[in-house]
Parts: sequence; C-alpha cells; structure tokens
Amino acid sequence: MSQKVIEAIREKIFSRLASDAAPTVVWHAGEPTTVPISWYEYAYGSFSAACPPGAKFTMQSNGIAIDDRWIDLLRRTNTHVSLSIDGPQRFHDAHRRTRNNQPTWDLAVRALARLQGAGFQPNVISVLHPEGLDHPDEYYTFYRNHGATHVNLNIDEIQGANRTSSFGERDYKKRMTDFIVALLERAYRDDFPLHIREVERIGEVLAAGTLPRNEQVEPWDTIVVAADGSVSTFSPEFMEVRSSAHGNFAFGNIVTEDFADFDARPALRQAAREIAAGTEACRSSCRYFSVCGGGAPVNKFCETGSLTGSETAFCRLSIQAFADALIAFVESRHGKVARAPSDRASMASA
Repeated sequence: MSQKVIEAIREKIFSRLASDAAPTVVWHAGEPTTVPISWYEYAYGSFSAACPPGAKFTMQSNGIAIDDRWIDLLRRTNTHVSLSIDGPQRFHDAHRRTRNNQPTWDLAVRALARLQGAGFQPNVISVLHPEGLDHPDEYYTFYRNHGATHVNLNIDEIQGANRTSSFGERDYKKRMTDFIVALLERAYRDDFPLHIREVERIGEVLAAGTLPRNEQVEPWDTIVVAADGSVSTFSPEFMEVRSSAHGNFAFGNIVTEDFADFDARPALRQAAREIAAGTEACRSSCRYFSVCGGGAPVNKFCETGSLTGSETAFCRLSIQAFADALIAFVESRHGKVARAPSDRASMASA
C-alpha cells in the first residue's frame, strides 16, 4: 500500500471520525507480516495522528514470522494480535501447510509462546472442519495447556477464493452445538477462563435485550481498503468476490474519489437494496434474528449467488449452533430457560 493510499485513508476516513468514536483498524488479508516493519511504522504514525483516542489497532497473523522485532513493533504501536492456530497439532497441520507442504503448527505455537512471554494475550482463531467436531476434549486440552484463554471458532466456509467447504451438503449443526457445549462444560469444570468470542457476543446481546448492530448490513459501518486504494463495504470479504452486477463490490478508489462518489455508484445502491431485502427476509423467517441482525451478506452471496436470501450454512454453524450451545449450557446449570418457540423474539427473551 503506497503512501498516497495511506494519506488518502487518513484524510478521507480518519480525519472525519467523531472524537468519541472507537474504530478498530485491522491489518488483514493474506499474511500481514510479509510487509516490512518500516511500512507499519509509517502507516501507524500517519493513522494514529488522525484517529480519535479510542482507536484500536489489531493484526491477524499466522505467526510464523513473528520474532522480537515484530513484538517490539506491536508493543510500540499498542497493536493487538490474533493468531491463526487451528487447535491441536493434527487438525492444524492437516490444513495449514507451507508452499513446500511442510506443517506449521510448531511455528504457530512458538509464536504464541513468544507473545505470551512478552506480556501479550493474543486471540487464537481456529478454523473448524468436520473431522475435529468429535474431539472437543483435544481442542480444550490444547487451549488450556497453551494458556489460550481468548478463542474465536470459525468454520471452513464457502467464501471468496474458497469455493467449497469440507462441511459440504450435510447438516453439522447439532455436532457443532455439542462441540461447543463440551468446550464450555470442560472449562466450567476446570475453572479455566476460556472466552469463546462467538458465545460471549450472543450472551451480551441476550443480556442487553436489544437487537445487535450488524456491521455487515449497513454501508460504511465496515470499510475495507485494498493495497491499490480500492474501497469496499458491508462484509470485509467482498473485496475478493467477483460480481459484475455489483461492480465486483469495489465501489471506488480512496485516492482519486471520496464518499460522495462511492455513494453515487449504482453498484453500491443495488448492493444496499439487496442486502436490506436479505435482512428483512431474515427478520421475517428466522427466530435467531435477534442475536444475528441479518447474517453475513458475503456468505449469502457465495453460498446462493444472491444477497436477498436468509439462512445459510454459515449462519447455521456460526450463529445458530453457538446460540443453541449457550442456551443448552445455561440450562444444564440453572434449569430450563423459558422460551416461546412460536415467538421470533424468543431468543431475546431467553
């Protein structure tokens, strides 16, 4: 990403934010540590000078290149880091290999230990595949033994360049639910502070009793800028999705244009209309709407070819299964939760 792109982001995005805003800047896409440390020093200096005090910086990495130099950068820039480690070694190494087909688990776990030793508490993001769902004890043991207290559980989903999923056509919702419940039960029994982001997000929504804000269904709640300055919104992963009807979900360039130009794009207006229709379809048909807010448009498009649909496999495995798991866990500890199955808002009342 050139200095022109960085300067345009600073002037056209960060300088316009309210002083009490709390944006999160995420270094993502590919492997961020392939970019020189000097680039991050420049970008951070440029952005932080314009960002409101509540801004946060994060990096998503496979951890392989993280050494003392990177740890120093993370500390100086107050950047939080998340590591991609797919749980136990046999599950991680089955899918995360080098270009020479070598396993990477040892390298990723080494990065985790380095960061923890330096005082960081990185999130561990684990991509789940069907073969792991019958082995929750192995996953729990990995998280406990490596002090991984903050975990995100993603699924192998159909999205962008990933045209197929190992979950295929079968319905794995119950197995996913049982897997999550087993993790919660083990952590509870051992008094291990395992924070599963997806479960806690749903718990916070239910506790608040209000509809969640779905950052993927409103234009510009999420802003994605590619290395060449191309700008997208709604689901971040749209940046790698191709659709001529929606301008490939690139709605302009931050260097040569501004938000008034982006908003005038017919492709953006069309995407917004279709995503709104999909959100209403979810609202009218799905009892999980109150903990979801309309799903992920990119998954609707990549799974069905349309933005106007409702339930997806991603939704069943990444929203519904986690909500069911949370309720099952609470009921196992405190008795039956009062719910009205015919009431679409019943999840909120739970």
